Amino acid sequence: MTEERISLLHDERSGEQDISADVQGDLENPIIASPTSTPLRWKPLMVIFLITTIHPLAFEIIFPFVNQMILEIGVVTDPERVGFYSGLIESCYAATGLLTILPASYLSDKIGRKPVILGGTLGLALSIGLFGLSKSFVAMILSRCIGGALGSVWSCAKIMVAEQTDKTNQNGAFQWLTIAYRIGQVVGLPLGGILAHPERHFPLFRSKFWFDYPFALPCFVASAFAICTVAVGCLTLEETLKPKRKNRQGYGSTSSESLDHTLPVNPPLKLVLTPPIISLLFSNLTMCLASEALFSIFPLFSFTPVNSGGLGLSEATIGIQMSIRAIVHIALMPLYSTLRKYFGTTIRLHRVIIWLWPISTICLPLLNALARIAGSESWTFNIAIWAFFVIWGIGGYSWVSISIMVTDAAPSASALSTINGLSQMGIVLSQAIAPAFVTSLFAFSIKSGIAGGQLVWIILFIFTCCGAVHSMTLHESTSDWRQDNST
Repeated sequence: MTEERISLLHDERSGEQDISADVQGDLENPIIASPTSTPLRWKPLMVIFLITTIHPLAFEIIFPFVNQMILEIGVVTDPERVGFYSGLIESCYAATGLLTILPASYLSDKIGRKPVILGGTLGLALSIGLFGLSKSFVAMILSRCIGGALGSVWSCAKIMVAEQTDKTNQNGAFQWLTIAYRIGQVVGLPLGGILAHPERHFPLFRSKFWFDYPFALPCFVASAFAICTVAVGCLTLEETLKPKRKNRQGYGSTSSESLDHTLPVNPPLKLVLTPPIISLLFSNLTMCLASEALFSIFPLFSFTPVNSGGLGLSEATIGIQMSIRAIVHIALMPLYSTLRKYFGTTIRLHRVIIWLWPISTICLPLLNALARIAGSESWTFNIAIWAFFVIWGIGGYSWVSISIMVTDAAPSASALSTINGLSQMGIVLSQAIAPAFVTSLFAFSIKSGIAGGQLVWIILFIFTCCGAVHSMTLHESTSDWRQDNST
């Protein structure tokens, strides 16, 4: 074997060992953060936050009216059978995204983050408009599949935020990323609830088209918003993927630093998926399942008559309630940094707030019981549902903490897309599984009468408790891929 070949093999093996050692670094003791935080680069981050608002808007705008839409286009005639079909429609969006999320992350490593995220958002605009024009169950499914396949590019937003922050300021950046997501809900959910059936509320829309397509207006407005956001992104969004500097060394040459314009190869999954990272990704999955289950079941629970186990609210009221929940979350979000400082590390805070998911689950049957006793219009009920939104909103801090923990767990910049992609797959898998499962379980619980119709809440409570117990085993990362990448 030539001396040059020996040298190259040594370099390859050394590099692989370095990656493996980084990934398997013990996630026991947290890095002590610098007392001085690096100022956030607000201009590029604000564009990313604006794009982030599109994706909850596209995914959730249909929630307030999808149950009514299924009834009106004739998919079913029995309101108690709506849950199964609405769950399928909501799940197919995420199911197609699950297939494209890792390819989208890898594509962003090849051609850059900007073209991937803007191209996908433009496709989302098309899918939203098509959904509003759907007149059959098949058309509804196909339009959501298009949106899901292209909406997976949202994973690049987290990568772009990570690449523009460090450990001293990432808490604030990911906190604002979550706020941007909730703003999308605040904008989108009322659009779905209030603008559905515009011919009933606005004289301007009393024409044949709007009578034929009563759910098109909120979808068209959301589509226009997405197109405008893409236009802003094309003009102002900065590419965060930078060429990698690396040392090149060959036979008979001295080591020298050069600029590599071909992007770094993603490390093999077997090197990335160490036990601590698998545990973190599993915790991410259980948290996402709990969150998506609660979010998916709440509109159906609210739509279901009180005597059948729900709240008996109209689609407009459901949209307003979901927006109130998002506003409460946004109002509470500034407290995250204060709580993070109080607990000292992200993982300590996460271990506390994760227990709010079981508490949130138990609140729903209690709200139904209160609606039966006092009515859904009573001041007692309104106070109770506001308290529920506060508990649910503080539990949402776990989205910020798990995002930070996943970002910090990356052993190197080249592994960031892989780990972030796997984390996003957990989110998308939850969106694919949770709506269909939990809405079907809710319908089954009502129809079967098992445990007095409370079976769905018993199962969700046990599951969320198990996820909270598992989070007690997580540890803070000790590596910092940003520092390694800058050297």
